[in-house]
Amino acid sequence: MTTEPEVPGPTAAGPAAIGPVDLRHLTRLLAWMSPGFPIGGYTYSHGIEYAVEAGRVRDRDSLVSWIEAILLHGAGWTDAVLFMAAARAVGQGDEAALRWGAERADAMRGSSELALESAAQGTAFLATVQSTWPPAGLDRWAKVLADNGRPPAHAVAVAVVTACAGMDAKAALCAFLHGFAANLVSAGVRLVPLGQTDGQRAIARLDPVLHRVASDAFDADPADLGSRAPLVDWAAMSHETQYTRLFRS
Repeated sequence: MTTEPEVPGPTAAGPAAIGPVDLRHLTRLLAWMSPGFPIGGYTYSHGIEYAVEAGRVRDRDSLVSWIEAILLHGAGWTDAVLFMAAARAVGQGDEAALRWGAERADAMRGSSELALESAAQGTAFLATVQSTWPPAGLDRWAKVLADNGRPPAHAVAVAVVTACAGMDAKAALCAFLHGFAANLVSAGVRLVPLGQTDGQRAIARLDPVLHRVASDAFDADPADLGSRAPLVDWAAMSHETQYTRLFRS
């Protein structure tokens, strides 16, 4: 008679081993959420460029506070809820639910530049994955998005692709939010300007925030959709007429 080996608990030498991880999912998430993935994320600041111009963002602490507000109360939150709605729609084979999420993700933008930021990255993300290493079933869901007559929001595009790949939805959402936050920190580092180490300190401070958003969004009802970040929307709208600009939003 054989017995299952006992799983060791925490010891003085270190914590217990975590459960099995699909390393193929991990490496694909690292690639797809990398700043090197060709979706042009580095060209967008989500209004941070104007926030710096107006003196609202002037150092590491104010940059962290600004991005934290975006994650908790702005596009970070709405995108997280719609990410989960899209991922579940694909998992359940519900095309109508995906159309519902895609329409709201396209409409819930505070300015034309924020709409461009999301739609351009979503379109580029989906097209690049389709032409490089598309997961099984992606063509069906890409057609649903195309037939919807709207460009796919970045969050929806990532949710559809990662769901088709069979990835854990919460892990994929955390990766998406980390990439979103890290891109905004990178914009702040260039605009304030800040040092690279300060940029990493900012990302470290935002890490628990994005995990909180992902956890709350995982359990959220679509009725929880909504944002309350008027200063972020104000900065994004003001950026449209800013005299000198480095970024597209």
